[in-house]
Amino acid sequence: MATRYLLCCVLQTVWLCCIAECGTPDKHSTMLSGAAFVGAETFIYKTARPLERALFAFYFRNGSRDAVIAELAKFQNNDGGFASCLESDTRWCGSSPLGAMKALGIFTDLGVPPSEPHVKSVVRYLLANFDDKHSIWHALPKEANTSPHASWWEVREETGKCEVESPLFPTAALAGYLQNYAVLLPPGFLKRITDSSLNYLAASPTRMQMPDIESLIELVRLLPPSQSTDAVRKLNRVLAITVVQDPKEWNSYNVKPLTFVHSPQSPFYPEMENAVGANLDYTISTQKSDGGWGLTWSWEDRNPAAWKVAQQEWRGVVSLENLRTLQAFRRIAH
Repeated sequence: MATRYLLCCVLQTVWLCCIAECGTPDKHSTMLSGAAFVGAETFIYKTARPLERALFAFYFRNGSRDAVIAELAKFQNNDGGFASCLESDTRWCGSSPLGAMKALGIFTDLGVPPSEPHVKSVVRYLLANFDDKHSIWHALPKEANTSPHASWWEVREETGKCEVESPLFPTAALAGYLQNYAVLLPPGFLKRITDSSLNYLAASPTRMQMPDIESLIELVRLLPPSQSTDAVRKLNRVLAITVVQDPKEWNSYNVKPLTFVHSPQSPFYPEMENAVGANLDYTISTQKSDGGWGLTWSWEDRNPAAWKVAQQEWRGVVSLENLRTLQAFRRIAH
């Protein structure tokens, strides 16, 4: 009897320890210190766009969603579309599906309802600018070439496309963000663009371009499991050969473990758990002395003055993204 009681106590202790371990970060994990977090906060408030400042307040300081919407609305044009320069590597402020993709991504993450007038307007813009013949949205119009931009956003005269655009980018990401706004769409439209993207993924080789992977992951993360299981399986194979696992190469522009895995809830986290842990350590170790994080790309050679502005904006965006990821993985000591 005493032996059985002792065994039960041991098992209960083990069970409680497992609960504690699963509910908290590994005690040996590298953490972003409280001082480093304050440094990052100061960096964002001093140098980032008002939009990123409002987003930081929303995610970390109980800021209001309405404040973020108000800042985002400053990028919305009279046609309902959003300024392309929401994506800082193009400085064109005219409307584009690229700008709409950026805005809808924020609306989606904030849980903004379909009744919001800014959402209704951008959905009307997207419906009016859909290429029905090819069942896609084009990333940018040719007019965007008139403003400074990175080479990958150059819209070619012969094709009417930039090098980043594809049957998946930006259409698959937009299909994902529109899942929560289906009531604003014509019957069958959302199914059409969703199925088109998923079918394209199913037929694609496992070696894919980064923008296509990003668009598909944004779509898949917003679909119910009944629709996403096969896509997750295929994308896990894609990531297995695309993600750079060597930390020595993470200072270059490439797909890192955290590029597409932003929280433990990601369907792609289980396959990359060890690599994600190392990438979190790396992220913490590469914070700059000014509190922000650096970039792994540049187009300074094309237009130094425009790049200087874009670089500052991007550092705010990337620093906020890093903080949100570290928070999701409980790697901030505060």
